[in-house]
This record gives sequence, C-alpha cells and structure tokens, in this order.
Amino acid sequence: MPPSGDNDTSVTGWCVLALGSARDAGLLVDEQAFQGALAWFDEATDPVTGRCGYDSVGSASSRITRVNDRFPTDRGEAMTAVALLGRFFLGQDPDDAPVMARHAELLRARPPVWEPESGGVDLYYWYYASYAMYQMGGSRYWEPWNRAMKAAVVDSQRKDGDERGSWDPQVDPWGFSGGRVYSTALMALCLEVYFRYSRLAR
Repeated sequence: MPPSGDNDTSVTGWCVLALGSARDAGLLVDEQAFQGALAWFDEATDPVTGRCGYDSVGSASSRITRVNDRFPTDRGEAMTAVALLGRFFLGQDPDDAPVMARHAELLRARPPVWEPESGGVDLYYWYYASYAMYQMGGSRYWEPWNRAMKAAVVDSQRKDGDERGSWDPQVDPWGFSGGRVYSTALMALCLEVYFRYSRLAR
C-alpha cells in the first residue's frame, strides 16, 4: 500500500518499539521502516523548543471532544516522550543529537504528580517518559524523574477491596477506553523500567 501521509507520533512510537523488539529477537526487519520513523519524529518536532507534536510540528496530544477533553494537554509531554524514547531505539545518541536534550528538558519540567482533581494525571505520558528518562540517565534527568515517578505511581496504587494492587483508570485521559487493565499495565511497566531495557547509548 502506498504511503498516505496520514501519520501520528503515538502510533509511530509503538511501531518503533515493536520493530525494535523484533529486530533484537533476530527477525528480519526492513531498515527503511526505522528511517521513516526517524524522519517522522524530525518532521513533527519543533527544532527550537524540542516539542514533538501528535500529527504536526509541536501539536498537542490527541483528545476526543466531550470524551476526554477535560484533561489538559499542557500538563504533560506525551508525544515528546514518545519521540525521545523512539530516538534511542532508532540508534540516536544525545551526544550526537542535541534535540534529544531539548526533548528531555521538556519532560524534566513536567514530572509525574498524582493530582487527579486537576486532570493532570497522564499514565501514557508517564510510561513513555519514564523509559525515555531512564535512557537519558544521570542526575539531571533520570534521578529527579525517578523520585517523582516512584512517589506518584507507588503512592497511588489501590490498597483496598477488589481493586487492591491496581490503579484507577478514570483519572487518566485514556482510562475510559482501556479501563483498569490499561491503567494497571502502564503503571506496572513504569515500575519495570529499571530492568526491562538496558541503556542503549552512552
């Protein structure tokens, strides 16, 4: 099927992780897929701010009118986190790609905070950003993010009733779609960040 030009950063990020895992497992993967993904991240990224957009340069994360638009998009940097982690999987190194530090600075300015009443909880963002900041490493990026992530994730885990051990879905923009399984899976993955992937650069 010929390219349609209908792209977005979220789906591109998932595909990069899936294809990267396939390649690591020894499967044959078309390298042009990786080149195309990197071209998209570059196209969607504002070179001045480092913000990666959802479907155009620096555009906000996706929301559905009257469904999840009560969650402000400026409380997180979900697409920027996707792009930063994707760049690591695509073989880029922060020492050679200055845009990666600009991505990370945006994430650093918006750490995880469990404030469901403000609409600022974004589990999708926290998942991607935790893996991206782990890859960045160091005292400027990973260490403060890790402290904030552990507090937000561990303290918010349900400790009562049938929901014990899970995370509530209604506090997140996409919880309406994925439910408690979605929210719990993303938070469990955040807590696996320390050993799921080795550091890919530096």
